[in-house]
Amino acid sequence: MSILSRYVLKQFIKPFVASFLALCLIIFVSQIFDRLDRFLADGVSLMHVLGFLITSMPFQALQILPVASLLGTLFVVGNLVRSREYVAGLAGGLAPEKFLKGLLVAGLFISLAALVANETFIPPATSYARSIFRDKIRRLGSIAPTTFYDLTVAGSDGRLWAITSMNTDTGMLGRVWVDTYSNGRMTFQIDATSAQWTANGWIFHEGVVRTFTDNSLEIAHIESFEHKPFSFSEKPSDFVIQEPQPEEMTYKQLKRHLRHLDALGVPSRPLEVELMMKLAFPFTCLVVIFLGVPLSLQGKGNAALGIAAGGLITLVYLGFTQFGKAMAQRLVEPWFGAWLGNIVFVIIGIFLWWRMRKTA
Repeated sequence: MSILSRYVLKQFIKPFVASFLALCLIIFVSQIFDRLDRFLADGVSLMHVLGFLITSMPFQALQILPVASLLGTLFVVGNLVRSREYVAGLAGGLAPEKFLKGLLVAGLFISLAALVANETFIPPATSYARSIFRDKIRRLGSIAPTTFYDLTVAGSDGRLWAITSMNTDTGMLGRVWVDTYSNGRMTFQIDATSAQWTANGWIFHEGVVRTFTDNSLEIAHIESFEHKPFSFSEKPSDFVIQEPQPEEMTYKQLKRHLRHLDALGVPSRPLEVELMMKLAFPFTCLVVIFLGVPLSLQGKGNAALGIAAGGLITLVYLGFTQFGKAMAQRLVEPWFGAWLGNIVFVIIGIFLWWRMRKTA
């Protein structure tokens, strides 16, 4: 890295850190006032309140990183313009991208740091914050039911389970049918009074096994049984998917969860979009810095215009993000919907950089 790039990078760090800390403080204080009635409730421990506030901040901080990056860029470029350093650099024959390369390096570093944080400590911290708020502050306890009735669930290898009743604590199913399909035709059916999940797999009780002909219209063979084991991969917990929050999982964990849902035949399009967002969102920091550089020069170093532009860009980006996520539910691929905001901002940034170089 050149001396000039290090200089620009050093100038960027102070306003970026100041903006980031100020935004974190605003969010921290707003969380206190937003939940003040809960925190002051009888029997709520101060340690639990502090634990919730501290562990919920990493996820909140991740959301404001792009805003802090943009504000830092607007301030540093504005200062370079007001002090005539930028003009002096251009007069010395430096291209704008060489003069301001340090900002792009900063954006790349921040994006990579956000990506690493989102794959390491942010998901467990977010999960802990939500559990402590639910169990220790709101004192709701576990509200997950353990008994379910009239379930119809698609399983692995073409199986369709129809279950009259199920208890997830005991692993017992009452009156269960398991139909197995191949090429759209039913080939195999288990009809049992009950079934029990054990460490060695499923054991079905008091039922019959029906094997069908190739056209699925006639029964080729019937076998009765009192107790019969089957090595199906489904477990009782698979029949009632407890949907975890995407922000409480890393990319790898969410991808594994999606494969599990796909094997069970459970629709998972919204989670596929969230999976792509885990890669797209961290790089927003690089994108907004790339866009913020020429945008700062449009304002001729005016700090007020820079702050106003930063707020406007943030709102527009959030709008494109939500629009892309909505489109990805049905109309476009999940990756395209997740990356739509970044794609649009990069295109706008390329145009602004072209204009900036043309007028330099």
